Amino acid sequence: MIKHWLTIGMSSFSTPGFQDTSRLMTSAFEGQVAYVEPPKPFSSWRRLNGRLTRWESDHSANWNVFTPPLPIPRKVDPLSMAYKRQTSNLANALSELWGDNWRSSTVCYITNWTPFQQRLIERLDPTYLVFDCVDDILSFPYDWDRDAVVSAWRKLASSSVKVLAVSPKLRHDMETLLDVPIDHSPNGVDATGFMKPSGIPPADVREEGRIKVGFAGTLNHWIDFDSMIQLATEYPDITLYLMGRQGNFRDEAHKQAFHRLTSLDNVKYLGAIPYPDLPSYLHAMDVLLLPRTPGPASVASSPLKLYEYLAVGKPIVTYGVPIPPDMESFVYSARDQSALVEPFRDAVAEATGRSQSLHERRQSYALANTWSHRMKRVLEGIE
Repeated sequence: MIKHWLTIGMSSFSTPGFQDTSRLMTSAFEGQVAYVEPPKPFSSWRRLNGRLTRWESDHSANWNVFTPPLPIPRKVDPLSMAYKRQTSNLANALSELWGDNWRSSTVCYITNWTPFQQRLIERLDPTYLVFDCVDDILSFPYDWDRDAVVSAWRKLASSSVKVLAVSPKLRHDMETLLDVPIDHSPNGVDATGFMKPSGIPPADVREEGRIKVGFAGTLNHWIDFDSMIQLATEYPDITLYLMGRQGNFRDEAHKQAFHRLTSLDNVKYLGAIPYPDLPSYLHAMDVLLLPRTPGPASVASSPLKLYEYLAVGKPIVTYGVPIPPDMESFVYSARDQSALVEPFRDAVAEATGRSQSLHERRQSYALANTWSHRMKRVLEGIE
């Protein structure tokens, strides 16, 4: 019987204004959880920010967060003796937490964002490893060693009891790359958390007499800023609110497009919004917007924000996002960048009561696609 869930995290446990699949998925497990944060950067040595071989731990309720020791460069530790000590200390900490036989009752969960943790997984030797493919990372503008990444992914996949992919396209591509069967499992949502605002409308979005359009998410290389410039320019009587931290822009031209967008009079950049406050901000909007840059990463995506928007229930306008067939009837999707105006016009008509409200259908869809549903599918066949 599975009693514990061990996540090898994509990001630090406390990352302000940002969430990811690994933490949201983990939150759906009904039992004790251990969350292993990513390795520290080598710059940690300058401040001696960490221990040499021991893990720092923080225990609260059902969550146990482990922060790794200082990273050891391979040229300093060619035989990996210090690294082996570090991983052995983590295994010992898990034994103290859950008993010596913790592997027999624990799912170890890792996403394809952390191929560099394959060595850690190999040393921990979990009985039930779940490998979750959440993005087409190799198409991102990151300087990763493709051969090393693919090699690590293949080792993780071959050791897993389940391999998942969040979209049909990503499933196809990863099955071809890894040569293992993969289950299609779309992202989920904390539906009840997003269906109702957490408080009164925030002061910085209380604006009367104008259509309020909201975008929430990391502002980075996969967001189409040009389409938002087009929309804000063509509709000067709307206010477009941008909510999210700035991430990795594709290039200087893409970064400049972001700055052109935020310089428009009817665009307000609110910065990163604390995740517990996000539902209140989204409920204050009339229309929710999700335009992605066309390309392999977008075609293979299953955006978290799309499901969160559905739970809010407001009209949604998308571009560059793959919409599942059973979702098409209540999402206003543009065929291309130049056609964004037409679905936006339809969304405004719904928001202002000039067409049928699809609010309940969106929320019903979200309730059927929660993180708990996704967790249940993962645990089926393991327990």
